[in-house]
Amino acid sequence: MQKKVVLFIAASLDGFIAKEDGNIDWLTRYESKDEDYGFKSMFARIGTVIVGGNTYRQVKDDYQGKPAYVFSRKKIVDAPPNIHVVQGSVEAFFKKLKLDDQKPIWLIGGGELVRQFLEAGLIDEFIITYVPILLGKGIPLFHASHSPISLELIQSKKYPNGLVQLHYVRTKK
Repeated sequence: MQKKVVLFIAASLDGFIAKEDGNIDWLTRYESKDEDYGFKSMFARIGTVIVGGNTYRQVKDDYQGKPAYVFSRKKIVDAPPNIHVVQGSVEAFFKKLKLDDQKPIWLIGGGELVRQFLEAGLIDEFIITYVPILLGKGIPLFHASHSPISLELIQSKKYPNGLVQLHYVRTKK
């Protein structure tokens, strides 16, 4: 049985996940000590993390010791023991991936890795938090290179600061 992949990500209202240079400083004004936008409950249900190299270098998280696979063409320096660098296609990696638990995988991003997972048909859930800002340009969440994907909205949540979170599941593969 294939592991479930969950894309949990924030995007600007015009569909960008970062500025052109990869900077996500526009998100900081929406950080709150009182609201985690569903992060803790999502993180508790996943067993593994998959992240792009540029995104990993920006965040440099150890993901609380959960196994993390970083897709990168460059070496990751001083990575914790749970961080594994992956090169090659997502399809080849996913076929070889053997995990002990049956928990879902969190696909963090970035944009290029999301594109590869979409093209391979590997994303099962989309939890996208839209931030009320128009960046105008940047790194897009979705590239126009994949086939149509049917989704079903299973939950939506509006936050007092204007963020809206949409939770979709893929209806068929």
